[in-house]
Amino acid sequence: MQTFSMKCSCGDVMTVEAESRDEGVTKMKAMMDEAAITAHMNEKHPGEPIMSVAECHEMIEKTLVAA
Repeated sequence: MQTFSMKCSCGDVMTVEAESRDEGVTKMKAMMDEAAITAHMNEKHPGEPIMSVAECHEMIEKTLVAA
């Protein structure tokens, strides 16, 4: 099991445990659903437009790395 992480532009680091990067991406996408994205944006990015699930998931695919 490995730890995979991604860092948001706000500096928040999100991590997930997975056997592979692909599994990590899948787990992170499942964790970052519409409700979680809205909560994160409201807390960490007040006043910014809330990103779509598709935008967030694309960011996960591009930026998730082994920690």
